[in-house]
Amino acid sequence: MGVPMVKKCCFCANLHTGTLIIGYLSSIWALLELAVYCLLVTLAPLGKDGNVSVHKLVLYITAASVSGTHLICSILLIVAAYKKLASLTLPWTIVTGIMTAIFFLMSLTGISLVMQDSGTLLEVEIIIIVVHLGRSFISVYCIIVVHSRHKQIMYEEDEVQFQHSARLYHSVKTDDHVL
Repeated sequence: MGVPMVKKCCFCANLHTGTLIIGYLSSIWALLELAVYCLLVTLAPLGKDGNVSVHKLVLYITAASVSGTHLICSILLIVAAYKKLASLTLPWTIVTGIMTAIFFLMSLTGISLVMQDSGTLLEVEIIIIVVHLGRSFISVYCIIVVHSRHKQIMYEEDEVQFQHSARLYHSVKTDDHVL
């Protein structure tokens, strides 16, 4: 079973425009995340006593690395959309797919934990779970749009190669070949 295909992004824009919009929004989101995590790396690991928490430092550096990777892949997606290079859409699709799976698993784990703590009010946790679930569903749709654009570019490349591979037909002169 393959990834479903769509012909338009959000039922109104073509796949090229949708891929560009996804690339730009994804880049902005990744850049904001990277800035926040870089601030957290420099400010948050310090405890009240002035010591650096190694666990927080590793967590924030890892999160900043993931955001940086996502930013690079988003920029590659924009380049792929402008240059019509199907192969450059793959890094974004793979990284976003992995991140989506992780966010979805985090949401399911969070739902499980919230259901176990039924005695206390967990408004913040519920909001975080809903945001991660929403992000997962939107990411899945974006992956479908980018994958559809990937297939569309590949089809266009194959069609152009097919058109240029045709040979001209020359009829055989029958009077030169006597039987």
